Amino acid sequence: MAAVDIEECGVRLHARRIGIIGAGAAGLAAARVFAEENATSNNDTPPFVITVLERNNAVGGVWRYTPNSVCHYNVPQPDSSALRQKFDERCPETGGFPTPIYDELSTNLPTDVMQFPDVPFPASTDEFPSHTEVLKYIEAYAQSKVLTHPIDLRLNTQVSNVEFHPQRSLWTCDVRDLISEHNQTLEFDAVLVCTGRVSHPYIPDVSGINELALSRPGLVIHAKEYRRASEFQDQTVLVVGGAASATDIARQLSYTACQVHTSTADASQADADARDPRMTPEMGAGCNPSRPLCRHLRIKEFTQTHVHFVDGTSIPMPDTIIYATGYICTFPFISQVEPVKGAPKPDHQLLSDGDIDGIPNLYKFLVLAYNPLLAILGVPNKVVPFPMYEYQATYLAHLYQRHIQLPPFDQMLDHARSHLEGPRPFTMGFKQVAYMNDLIDCVGDHQSRLGHVPDHWVKSRLHCVEQRKQRLGY
Repeated sequence: MAAVDIEECGVRLHARRIGIIGAGAAGLAAARVFAEENATSNNDTPPFVITVLERNNAVGGVWRYTPNSVCHYNVPQPDSSALRQKFDERCPETGGFPTPIYDELSTNLPTDVMQFPDVPFPASTDEFPSHTEVLKYIEAYAQSKVLTHPIDLRLNTQVSNVEFHPQRSLWTCDVRDLISEHNQTLEFDAVLVCTGRVSHPYIPDVSGINELALSRPGLVIHAKEYRRASEFQDQTVLVVGGAASATDIARQLSYTACQVHTSTADASQADADARDPRMTPEMGAGCNPSRPLCRHLRIKEFTQTHVHFVDGTSIPMPDTIIYATGYICTFPFISQVEPVKGAPKPDHQLLSDGDIDGIPNLYKFLVLAYNPLLAILGVPNKVVPFPMYEYQATYLAHLYQRHIQLPPFDQMLDHARSHLEGPRPFTMGFKQVAYMNDLIDCVGDHQSRLGHVPDHWVKSRLHCVEQRKQRLGY
Protein backbone atom coordinates (compact mmCIF):
# COMPACT_ATOMS: atom_id res chain seq x y z
CA MET A 1 0.00 0.00 0.00
CA ALA A 2 1.32 3.41 -0.96
CA ALA A 3 1.38 6.23 1.57
CA VAL A 4 -0.04 9.59 0.53
CA ASP A 5 0.70 12.20 3.18
CA ILE A 6 -1.10 15.51 2.79
CA GLU A 7 0.93 18.17 4.57
CA GLU A 8 0.27 21.84 5.18
CA CYS A 9 2.12 22.95 2.07
CA GLY A 10 1.78 19.96 -0.21
CA VAL A 11 1.88 16.20 -0.66
CA ARG A 12 4.52 13.54 -0.02
CA LEU A 13 4.42 10.00 -1.36
CA HIS A 14 5.92 6.71 -0.37
CA ALA A 15 5.67 3.82 -2.81
CA ARG A 16 7.69 0.63 -2.50
CA ARG A 17 6.33 -1.81 -5.09
CA ILE A 18 7.08 -0.26 -8.48
CA GLY A 19 5.49 -1.59 -11.67
CA ILE A 20 7.25 -0.53 -14.88
CA ILE A 21 5.36 -1.22 -18.11
CA GLY A 22 7.76 -1.53 -21.03
CA ALA A 23 11.40 -2.62 -21.35
CA GLY A 24 12.55 -0.21 -24.00
CA ALA A 25 14.94 2.63 -23.28
CA ALA A 26 12.50 4.37 -20.91
CA GLY A 27 11.61 1.28 -18.89
CA LEU A 28 15.23 0.18 -18.61
CA ALA A 29 16.34 3.66 -17.53
CA ALA A 30 13.63 3.72 -14.87
CA ALA A 31 14.54 0.26 -13.60
CA ARG A 32 18.20 1.23 -13.40
CA VAL A 33 17.58 4.45 -11.49
CA PHE A 34 15.23 2.83 -8.96
CA ALA A 35 17.60 -0.10 -8.46
CA GLU A 36 20.58 2.21 -7.94
CA GLU A 37 18.56 4.18 -5.43
CA ASN A 38 18.16 0.94 -3.47
CA ALA A 39 21.93 0.46 -3.50
CA THR A 40 22.74 3.98 -2.29
CA SER A 41 19.93 4.72 0.19
CA ASN A 42 20.35 4.18 3.91
CA ASN A 43 18.95 1.17 5.69
CA ASP A 44 16.10 3.21 7.19
CA THR A 45 14.40 3.33 3.80
CA PRO A 46 12.65 0.13 2.65
CA PRO A 47 14.00 -0.85 -0.76
CA PHE A 48 11.99 -0.60 -3.93
CA VAL A 49 10.63 -3.88 -5.30
CA ILE A 50 10.91 -3.43 -9.06
CA THR A 51 8.93 -5.37 -11.66
CA VAL A 52 9.31 -4.69 -15.39
CA LEU A 53 6.59 -5.98 -17.73
CA GLU A 54 7.40 -6.32 -21.44
CA ARG A 55 5.16 -7.89 -24.08
CA ASN A 56 8.03 -8.56 -26.50
CA ASN A 57 10.40 -11.49 -26.15
CA ALA A 58 13.44 -9.24 -25.55
CA VAL A 59 14.31 -5.75 -24.34
CA GLY A 60 14.73 -2.83 -26.72
CA GLY A 61 11.23 -1.51 -27.24
CA VAL A 62 10.75 0.59 -30.36
CA TRP A 63 14.31 -0.19 -31.53
CA ARG A 64 13.54 -3.89 -32.09
CA TYR A 65 13.21 -4.21 -35.85
CA THR A 66 10.31 -6.31 -37.16
CA PRO A 67 10.86 -7.02 -40.87
CA ASN A 68 7.37 -7.94 -42.04
CA SER A 69 4.83 -7.07 -39.38
CA VAL A 70 1.20 -6.39 -40.14
CA CYS A 71 -0.26 -3.42 -38.30
CA HIS A 72 -3.97 -3.13 -37.59
CA TYR A 73 -5.40 0.37 -37.78
CA ASN A 74 -8.35 2.15 -39.28
CA VAL A 75 -8.28 4.66 -42.13
CA PRO A 76 -8.88 7.30 -40.95
CA GLN A 77 -7.74 6.99 -37.33
CA PRO A 78 -7.86 10.55 -35.96
CA ASP A 79 -8.22 9.81 -32.24
CA SER A 80 -8.28 7.03 -29.66
CA SER A 81 -11.96 6.24 -30.24
CA ALA A 82 -11.04 4.97 -33.72
CA LEU A 83 -8.35 2.51 -32.57
CA ARG A 84 -8.40 -1.11 -33.67
CA GLN A 85 -7.46 -3.32 -30.74
CA LYS A 86 -7.07 -6.94 -29.66
CA PHE A 87 -5.23 -8.07 -32.78
CA ASP A 88 -2.17 -10.30 -32.57
CA GLU A 89 0.36 -8.24 -34.50
CA ARG A 90 3.44 -10.29 -33.67
CA CYS A 91 5.98 -10.68 -36.45
CA PRO A 92 6.21 -14.33 -37.62
CA GLU A 93 9.99 -14.08 -38.14
CA THR A 94 10.93 -12.55 -34.79
CA GLY A 95 7.87 -12.94 -32.57
CA GLY A 96 8.06 -9.23 -31.83
CA PHE A 97 5.32 -6.65 -32.02
CA PRO A 98 5.58 -4.18 -34.92
CA THR A 99 7.67 -1.07 -34.50
CA PRO A 100 8.20 1.87 -36.90
CA ILE A 101 11.82 0.90 -37.60
CA TYR A 102 12.61 0.56 -41.31
CA ASP A 103 15.58 -1.01 -43.05
CA GLU A 104 17.79 2.03 -43.66
CA LEU A 105 16.85 4.10 -40.64
CA SER A 106 19.70 6.00 -39.01
CA THR A 107 19.33 8.38 -36.11
CA ASN A 108 19.03 12.15 -36.45
CA LEU A 109 21.23 12.47 -33.37
CA PRO A 110 24.98 11.90 -33.02
CA THR A 111 26.03 9.36 -30.45
CA ASP A 112 27.42 11.89 -27.96
CA VAL A 113 24.01 13.57 -27.78
CA MET A 114 21.80 10.49 -27.97
CA GLN A 115 23.52 8.38 -25.31
CA PHE A 116 22.52 7.87 -21.70
CA PRO A 117 24.47 10.41 -19.62
CA ASP A 118 27.25 8.09 -18.39
CA VAL A 119 27.15 5.29 -20.96
CA PRO A 120 28.87 6.20 -24.26
CA PHE A 121 28.28 4.26 -27.44
CA PRO A 122 31.19 1.98 -28.44
CA ALA A 123 33.96 3.86 -30.24
CA SER A 124 33.34 1.83 -33.40
CA THR A 125 29.74 3.08 -33.71
CA ASP A 126 28.85 5.35 -36.62
CA GLU A 127 28.44 8.98 -35.61
CA PHE A 128 24.76 8.74 -36.64
CA PRO A 129 24.12 5.08 -35.82
CA SER A 130 21.82 2.66 -37.60
CA HIS A 131 18.87 1.14 -35.78
CA THR A 132 20.87 -2.07 -35.41
CA GLU A 133 23.65 -0.24 -33.57
CA VAL A 134 21.14 1.53 -31.32
CA LEU A 135 19.49 -1.76 -30.38
CA LYS A 136 22.88 -3.30 -29.52
CA TYR A 137 23.62 -0.24 -27.37
CA ILE A 138 20.32 -0.61 -25.48
CA GLU A 139 20.90 -4.34 -24.98
CA ALA A 140 24.38 -3.63 -23.61
CA TYR A 141 22.93 -0.94 -21.32
CA ALA A 142 20.43 -3.49 -20.00
CA GLN A 143 23.13 -6.07 -19.33
CA SER A 144 25.64 -3.73 -17.69
CA LYS A 145 23.45 -1.21 -15.86
CA VAL A 146 20.05 -2.80 -15.27
CA LEU A 147 20.01 -6.58 -15.03
CA THR A 148 22.95 -6.61 -12.63
CA HIS A 149 20.42 -5.50 -9.99
CA PRO A 150 17.63 -7.57 -8.40
CA ILE A 151 14.88 -6.67 -10.87
CA ASP A 152 11.97 -8.90 -11.86
CA LEU A 153 11.97 -8.63 -15.67
CA ARG A 154 9.01 -10.43 -17.21
CA LEU A 155 9.22 -10.81 -20.99
CA ASN A 156 6.36 -12.06 -23.18
CA THR A 157 3.99 -10.45 -20.69
CA GLN A 158 1.12 -8.38 -22.03
CA VAL A 159 -0.65 -5.87 -19.81
CA SER A 160 -4.39 -5.85 -20.46
CA ASN A 161 -5.79 -3.71 -17.65
CA VAL A 162 -4.42 -1.28 -15.07
CA GLU A 163 -6.72 0.03 -12.35
CA PHE A 164 -6.27 2.13 -9.21
CA HIS A 165 -8.08 1.27 -5.96
CA PRO A 166 -8.21 4.40 -3.77
CA GLN A 167 -9.42 2.67 -0.61
CA ARG A 168 -6.40 0.35 -0.66
CA SER A 169 -4.11 2.95 -2.26
CA LEU A 170 -2.69 0.49 -4.77
CA TRP A 171 -2.80 -0.49 -8.42
CA THR A 172 -3.86 -3.82 -9.86
CA CYS A 173 -2.35 -4.87 -13.14
CA ASP A 174 -3.87 -7.72 -15.15
CA VAL A 175 -1.24 -9.47 -17.25
CA ARG A 176 -1.08 -12.44 -19.61
CA ASP A 177 1.94 -14.62 -20.28
CA LEU A 178 1.97 -14.90 -24.07
CA ILE A 179 3.85 -18.21 -23.97
CA SER A 180 1.93 -20.13 -21.30
CA GLU A 181 -1.28 -18.08 -21.81
CA HIS A 182 -1.51 -17.84 -18.02
CA ASN A 183 -3.37 -14.83 -16.60
CA GLN A 184 -2.34 -13.10 -13.39
CA THR A 185 -3.17 -9.99 -11.39
CA LEU A 186 -0.26 -8.09 -9.86
CA GLU A 187 -0.33 -5.33 -7.24
CA PHE A 188 1.84 -2.20 -7.21
CA ASP A 189 2.09 0.96 -5.14
CA ALA A 190 3.08 3.05 -8.17
CA VAL A 191 2.97 2.41 -11.91
CA LEU A 192 5.40 3.85 -14.46
CA VAL A 193 4.14 3.70 -18.04
CA CYS A 194 7.17 3.38 -20.33
CA THR A 195 5.55 2.07 -23.49
CA GLY A 196 6.44 5.02 -25.69
CA ARG A 197 4.17 6.94 -28.01
CA VAL A 198 4.55 5.19 -31.38
CA SER A 199 2.06 2.33 -31.08
CA HIS A 200 -1.16 3.76 -32.50
CA PRO A 201 -0.93 5.46 -35.93
CA TYR A 202 -2.56 8.83 -36.41
CA ILE A 203 -4.30 9.25 -39.76
CA PRO A 204 -6.40 12.42 -40.01
CA ASP A 205 -9.97 12.34 -41.23
CA VAL A 206 -9.94 13.90 -44.70
CA SER A 207 -12.98 14.01 -46.95
CA GLY A 208 -13.14 10.84 -49.03
CA ILE A 209 -10.33 8.94 -47.30
CA ASN A 210 -12.56 6.27 -45.78
CA GLU A 211 -14.26 5.50 -49.09
CA LEU A 212 -10.90 5.41 -50.85
CA ALA A 213 -9.40 3.01 -48.31
CA LEU A 214 -12.41 0.69 -48.49
CA SER A 215 -12.47 0.59 -52.28
CA ARG A 216 -8.71 0.18 -52.71
CA PRO A 217 -7.20 -1.76 -49.77
CA GLY A 218 -3.48 -1.10 -49.31
CA LEU A 219 -3.49 2.20 -51.17
CA VAL A 220 -3.37 4.22 -47.93
CA ILE A 221 -0.83 3.04 -45.35
CA HIS A 222 0.88 4.54 -42.31
CA ALA A 223 4.64 4.99 -42.06
CA LYS A 224 4.68 2.42 -39.25
CA GLU A 225 4.39 -0.23 -41.97
CA TYR A 226 7.08 1.23 -44.24
CA ARG A 227 10.17 -0.99 -44.33
CA ARG A 228 12.13 -0.49 -47.56
CA ALA A 229 12.07 1.78 -50.60
CA SER A 230 12.53 -1.13 -53.01
CA GLU A 231 8.92 -2.17 -52.41
CA PHE A 232 7.79 1.01 -54.21
CA GLN A 233 9.96 0.60 -57.30
CA ASP A 234 8.65 2.70 -60.22
CA GLN A 235 5.54 3.76 -58.31
CA THR A 236 4.06 7.19 -57.85
CA VAL A 237 3.95 7.80 -54.09
CA LEU A 238 2.44 10.57 -51.99
CA VAL A 239 4.09 11.05 -48.57
CA VAL A 240 1.92 13.00 -46.13
CA GLY A 241 3.70 14.78 -43.27
CA GLY A 242 6.60 17.12 -42.72
CA ALA A 243 8.59 15.83 -39.76
CA ALA A 244 11.62 13.54 -39.56
CA SER A 245 10.04 10.27 -40.74
CA ALA A 246 8.26 11.88 -43.68
CA THR A 247 11.46 13.66 -44.71
CA ASP A 248 13.57 10.50 -44.54
CA ILE A 249 11.03 8.25 -46.27
CA ALA A 250 10.55 10.76 -49.10
CA ARG A 251 14.34 10.94 -49.55
CA GLN A 252 14.66 7.15 -49.76
CA LEU A 253 11.74 6.81 -52.17
CA SER A 254 13.21 9.42 -54.52
CA TYR A 255 15.76 6.79 -55.59
CA THR A 256 13.25 4.02 -56.37
CA ALA A 257 9.85 5.56 -57.13
CA CYS A 258 9.20 7.22 -60.48
CA GLN A 259 7.71 10.26 -58.70
CA VAL A 260 7.40 11.27 -55.05
CA HIS A 261 4.81 13.84 -54.02
CA THR A 262 4.73 15.34 -50.53
CA SER A 263 1.93 17.05 -48.64
CA THR A 264 2.58 19.17 -45.57
CA ALA A 265 0.41 21.33 -43.35
CA ASP A 266 -0.18 24.97 -44.07
CA ALA A 267 2.79 27.18 -43.23
CA SER A 268 1.36 28.75 -40.08
CA GLN A 269 3.68 30.12 -37.43
CA ALA A 270 2.86 27.19 -35.16
CA ASP A 271 3.94 24.69 -37.78
CA ALA A 272 7.04 26.74 -38.58
CA ASP A 273 8.02 26.65 -34.93
CA ALA A 274 7.42 22.91 -34.78
CA ARG A 275 9.69 22.43 -37.80
CA ASP A 276 12.61 24.29 -36.26
CA PRO A 277 15.46 23.65 -38.75
CA ARG A 278 17.74 22.84 -35.83
CA MET A 279 15.38 19.99 -34.89
CA THR A 280 14.24 18.40 -38.18
CA PRO A 281 16.14 17.87 -41.46
CA GLU A 282 14.88 19.94 -44.38
CA MET A 283 12.37 18.24 -46.67
CA GLY A 284 14.15 17.42 -49.93
CA ALA A 285 17.67 17.29 -48.53
CA GLY A 286 19.64 14.37 -49.94
CA CYS A 287 16.98 13.45 -52.50
CA ASN A 288 17.69 12.09 -55.96
CA PRO A 289 18.59 15.23 -58.00
CA SER A 290 17.14 13.70 -61.16
CA ARG A 291 13.78 13.08 -59.46
CA PRO A 292 13.03 16.12 -57.29
CA LEU A 293 10.09 15.98 -54.92
CA CYS A 294 6.82 17.49 -56.07
CA ARG A 295 5.55 19.45 -53.07
CA HIS A 296 1.98 20.27 -52.15
CA LEU A 297 0.07 21.84 -49.29
CA ARG A 298 -2.46 20.11 -47.06
CA ILE A 299 -4.91 17.63 -48.61
CA LYS A 300 -8.46 18.95 -48.96
CA GLU A 301 -10.18 15.80 -50.21
CA PHE A 302 -9.84 12.50 -52.02
CA THR A 303 -11.92 11.29 -54.91
CA GLN A 304 -11.56 7.88 -56.51
CA THR A 305 -9.30 9.35 -59.18
CA HIS A 306 -7.55 12.41 -57.71
CA VAL A 307 -6.01 13.99 -54.63
CA HIS A 308 -7.12 17.60 -54.17
CA PHE A 309 -5.10 20.12 -52.14
CA VAL A 310 -6.22 23.24 -50.28
CA ASP A 311 -4.67 25.59 -52.83
CA GLY A 312 -6.91 24.24 -55.58
CA THR A 313 -4.30 22.01 -57.24
CA SER A 314 -4.69 18.26 -57.67
CA ILE A 315 -2.79 15.19 -58.82
CA PRO A 316 -3.97 11.87 -60.27
CA MET A 317 -4.36 9.17 -57.63
CA PRO A 318 -0.88 7.78 -56.82
CA ASP A 319 -0.06 4.10 -56.46
CA THR A 320 0.52 4.45 -52.71
CA ILE A 321 -0.20 7.10 -50.09
CA ILE A 322 2.02 6.94 -46.99
CA TYR A 323 0.84 8.86 -43.95
CA ALA A 324 3.91 9.82 -41.89
CA THR A 325 1.73 11.90 -39.59
CA GLY A 326 2.71 10.62 -36.18
CA TYR A 327 0.89 8.68 -33.50
CA ILE A 328 -1.96 9.02 -31.05
CA CYS A 329 -0.69 9.36 -27.49
CA THR A 330 -2.99 6.95 -25.68
CA PHE A 331 -2.74 3.99 -23.31
CA PRO A 332 -5.77 1.72 -23.81
CA PHE A 333 -4.69 -0.73 -21.12
CA ILE A 334 -5.37 1.89 -18.42
CA SER A 335 -9.09 1.54 -17.85
CA GLN A 336 -9.75 3.07 -14.46
CA VAL A 337 -7.86 5.86 -12.73
CA GLU A 338 -9.33 7.28 -9.55
CA PRO A 339 -7.75 10.14 -7.61
CA VAL A 340 -5.68 9.28 -4.55
CA LYS A 341 -7.36 9.75 -1.18
CA GLY A 342 -7.33 13.42 -0.26
CA ALA A 343 -7.35 14.67 -3.83
CA PRO A 344 -10.47 16.49 -5.01
CA LYS A 345 -12.84 14.52 -7.20
CA PRO A 346 -12.45 15.84 -10.75
CA ASP A 347 -15.48 16.75 -12.85
CA HIS A 348 -14.02 15.02 -15.88
CA GLN A 349 -12.28 11.79 -16.82
CA LEU A 350 -9.08 11.71 -14.79
CA LEU A 351 -6.79 10.27 -17.46
CA SER A 352 -8.35 11.49 -20.68
CA ASP A 353 -6.90 10.04 -23.83
CA GLY A 354 -4.40 12.23 -25.55
CA ASP A 355 -4.23 13.17 -29.19
CA ILE A 356 -1.33 13.39 -31.60
CA ASP A 357 0.43 15.77 -29.21
CA GLY A 358 0.29 14.44 -25.66
CA ILE A 359 -1.64 13.63 -22.49
CA PRO A 360 -3.28 16.38 -20.39
CA ASN A 361 -3.30 16.65 -16.57
CA LEU A 362 0.36 15.72 -16.18
CA TYR A 363 2.35 17.64 -13.56
CA LYS A 364 5.85 18.29 -14.93
CA PHE A 365 4.80 16.38 -18.05
CA LEU A 366 5.25 13.26 -15.93
CA VAL A 367 2.86 12.44 -13.05
CA LEU A 368 -0.91 12.59 -13.04
CA ALA A 369 -1.94 15.66 -11.06
CA TYR A 370 -4.83 13.96 -9.23
CA ASN A 371 -2.96 10.68 -8.80
CA PRO A 372 0.82 11.11 -8.84
CA LEU A 373 1.24 7.38 -8.19
CA LEU A 374 0.89 7.08 -11.96
CA ALA A 375 3.78 8.36 -14.08
CA ILE A 376 4.03 8.40 -17.86
CA LEU A 377 7.59 8.76 -19.13
CA GLY A 378 8.47 10.23 -22.51
CA VAL A 379 5.35 12.28 -23.26
CA PRO A 380 7.15 15.45 -24.50
CA ASN A 381 8.19 15.28 -28.14
CA LYS A 382 10.99 16.84 -30.19
CA VAL A 383 13.39 15.79 -27.43
CA VAL A 384 16.49 13.67 -26.99
CA PRO A 385 14.81 10.78 -25.20
CA PHE A 386 17.49 8.63 -23.55
CA PRO A 387 18.91 11.24 -21.14
CA MET A 388 15.43 12.61 -20.45
CA TYR A 389 14.28 9.18 -19.29
CA GLU A 390 17.01 9.02 -16.64
CA TYR A 391 16.22 12.53 -15.39
CA GLN A 392 12.51 11.73 -15.20
CA ALA A 393 13.20 8.44 -13.41
CA THR A 394 15.53 10.15 -10.93
CA TYR A 395 12.79 12.63 -10.04
CA LEU A 396 10.31 9.76 -9.56
CA ALA A 397 12.65 7.64 -7.43
CA HIS A 398 13.05 10.52 -4.98
CA LEU A 399 9.37 11.45 -5.18
CA TYR A 400 8.34 7.95 -4.11
CA GLN A 401 10.76 8.04 -1.16
CA ARG A 402 9.17 11.21 0.30
CA HIS A 403 12.26 13.27 -0.59
CA ILE A 404 10.24 15.63 -2.81
CA GLN A 405 7.21 17.52 -1.63
CA LEU A 406 4.62 18.02 -4.33
CA PRO A 407 2.48 21.17 -4.35
CA PRO A 408 -1.17 20.89 -3.27
CA PHE A 409 -3.36 19.06 -5.78
CA ASP A 410 -5.01 22.21 -7.13
CA GLN A 411 -1.62 23.80 -7.80
CA MET A 412 -0.41 20.67 -9.60
CA LEU A 413 -3.47 20.77 -11.81
CA ASP A 414 -3.01 24.49 -12.52
CA HIS A 415 0.60 23.77 -13.45
CA ALA A 416 -0.49 20.98 -15.82
CA ARG A 417 -3.16 23.16 -17.41
CA SER A 418 -0.78 26.07 -17.89
CA HIS A 419 1.29 23.94 -20.26
CA LEU A 420 -1.73 23.33 -22.49
CA GLU A 421 -1.95 26.98 -23.50
CA GLY A 422 -0.73 27.80 -26.96
CA PRO A 423 -0.01 25.58 -29.97
CA ARG A 424 1.71 22.20 -29.61
CA PRO A 425 2.06 22.29 -25.82
CA PHE A 426 3.98 19.01 -25.63
CA THR A 427 6.53 19.98 -28.28
CA MET A 428 9.48 20.67 -26.01
CA GLY A 429 12.45 21.12 -28.32
CA PHE A 430 15.34 22.98 -26.74
CA LYS A 431 13.31 23.65 -23.61
CA GLN A 432 14.33 20.10 -22.70
CA VAL A 433 17.52 21.40 -21.09
CA ALA A 434 15.65 23.65 -18.65
CA TYR A 435 13.15 20.84 -18.05
CA MET A 436 15.81 18.30 -17.06
CA ASN A 437 17.61 20.86 -14.90
CA ASP A 438 14.33 21.59 -13.12
CA LEU A 439 13.76 17.89 -12.41
CA ILE A 440 17.21 17.52 -10.88
CA ASP A 441 16.79 20.74 -8.88
CA CYS A 442 13.71 19.18 -7.28
CA VAL A 443 15.86 16.32 -6.02
CA GLY A 444 17.92 18.95 -4.20
CA ASP A 445 20.64 17.80 -1.86
CA HIS A 446 19.69 14.14 -2.04
CA GLN A 447 22.31 11.98 -3.68
CA SER A 448 21.98 11.60 -7.44
CA ARG A 449 24.30 10.42 -10.18
CA LEU A 450 22.97 13.19 -12.42
CA GLY A 451 23.57 16.91 -12.25
CA HIS A 452 22.67 19.85 -14.43
CA VAL A 453 22.90 19.20 -18.17
CA PRO A 454 26.55 19.72 -19.22
CA ASP A 455 27.36 22.69 -21.46
CA HIS A 456 29.12 20.48 -24.02
CA TRP A 457 25.93 18.44 -24.46
CA VAL A 458 23.88 21.61 -25.02
CA LYS A 459 26.34 22.86 -27.66
CA SER A 460 26.33 19.52 -29.47
CA ARG A 461 22.54 19.41 -29.39
CA LEU A 462 22.27 22.83 -31.03
CA HIS A 463 24.20 21.68 -34.09
CA CYS A 464 22.82 18.16 -34.65
CA VAL A 465 21.03 18.77 -37.94
CA GLU A 466 23.92 20.82 -39.33
CA GLN A 467 26.37 18.13 -38.22
CA ARG A 468 24.31 15.37 -39.83
CA LYS A 469 24.07 17.27 -43.11
CA GLN A 470 27.85 17.71 -43.18
CA ARG A 471 28.38 14.04 -42.35
CA LEU A 472 25.67 12.36 -44.45
CA GLY A 473 24.66 15.04 -46.93
CA TYR A 474 21.09 15.41 -45.68
